[in-house]
Amino acid sequence: MIGIDPTPFDVRLVAFGIPIRVHPSFWLGSILFGSNLATSQLVFIWVVCAFISILIHELGHALTAESFGWPTEIVMYFGGGLAISRRNRGDTPWRSILVSLMGPCAGFMLWGLVFLVKHLMGLNHNLHAMDNDESGNDYRFYLLSAVGFLSFMNLYWGLFNLLPVLPLDGGYILESFCEAMRFRDPSGLALKVGAIVSGAAAYYLFTKMQQPFAGALMLMLCMQSVGALQTKR
Repeated sequence: MIGIDPTPFDVRLVAFGIPIRVHPSFWLGSILFGSNLATSQLVFIWVVCAFISILIHELGHALTAESFGWPTEIVMYFGGGLAISRRNRGDTPWRSILVSLMGPCAGFMLWGLVFLVKHLMGLNHNLHAMDNDESGNDYRFYLLSAVGFLSFMNLYWGLFNLLPVLPLDGGYILESFCEAMRFRDPSGLALKVGAIVSGAAAYYLFTKMQQPFAGALMLMLCMQSVGALQTKR
């Protein structure tokens, strides 16, 4: 997996006693995802917001795992992050569901905080209505941009992560639920559901929404699920 192995250029941090390693590919991926923005200042704000949003998401996973006595570390890499836990005792499907769920929930809480601050400050924000040529040197424009990026990332990325598709959080929640219900081959069932959902989402994004990047991502997840199913046979 890209960006997992340690490098001499990793940034290492600690939050709430949890070690955090930021691989250089995280910065590269964040810049690429924001490369369509109009100015380098907006790209920088996008990268900062992505770092905050993904870190909060992973801390939601990690702090929940730590509460169960599972030592956890966070790795942030190209396209996202991982909260890696050593589940040496007390691991149950219901606890796994809670750990998986608390990542998106942490993001939703941050979205709620941003939403509250936005309205308390009277910030009426619409990214699509912004005119960078007129407002590019206005600090308010960049503040509104940060609010918009944080709102988008923590709401829509969180909802995306809850899709029942492995390796998204929703896929792990479904797999753990199937295990708790004692279904035969929980991982296989989760992969089948994931292949159907991601395939349908890819078709919809390509044909109805005209979103080739998001469609390609869902198609990649569909192919991964199909490949994993073939390996299980």
